[in-house]
Amino acid sequence: MKSDLNFSIRRPVWLIAVIATTSLTLAGCAHERRMMLRAPGSYETNDSYTDSKGTTTSNKTNTDVSVDSRGRRKQSVTSETSRDPRGLMNKTTTKKSTTTTEE
Repeated sequence: MKSDLNFSIRRPVWLIAVIATTSLTLAGCAHERRMMLRAPGSYETNDSYTDSKGTTTSNKTNTDVSVDSRGRRKQSVTSETSRDPRGLMNKTTTKKSTTTTEE
């Protein structure tokens, strides 16, 4: 009787963990798929925020979407993230480029 009680308590925790992992994985894939459905062209987004300690973070993303003669989409994303802590004069910038081709 005791073993049945322990199993019934563990099962919901295990089930919640599986559902959470699956939903987060699918959410990440959905974002990439939605980005590939954009019309051909160039897109730019800029975000900036300052946290409670005064660190300013800026994100700049350039997305270029093109379609070749066979109808395959190609997407090039260039991201630049800058972090500037207040008063420390040690601004850091990270650049990342990715290219995705639809097959």
